[in-house]
Amino acid sequence: MKKLHYPTLKRRADNYAKSVNDRARALCYEAGLDGSLLGIHPHNAMVSIHYGKPWRGVDYAKCRKVIWLTDDVQWRASRALDRLYDRLGYEAFDWKLPASLR
Repeated sequence: MKKLHYPTLKRRADNYAKSVNDRARALCYEAGLDGSLLGIHPHNAMVSIHYGKPWRGVDYAKCRKVIWLTDDVQWRASRALDRLYDRLGYEAFDWKLPASLR
């Protein structure tokens, strides 16, 4: 059986996570929040609406989507790679870095 090239799969998973993170950041700005504070600003906005003090100018539907993207979707490719490794084991992978990354 041909071995799977782990560095390539990992790079693809990282690229997927970055693209989802970039989308979440853009959506954060669209929601009226600061995308540079992606980890905390949407969370704080949702806490404030939960306690009956919504922030003016915030689109909470987009805010919820930002949280969904950063908490779940962003990590799907990495989790799939982790499960693949757990199922197949170390020997199923080729671990050599490509020449371009050495």
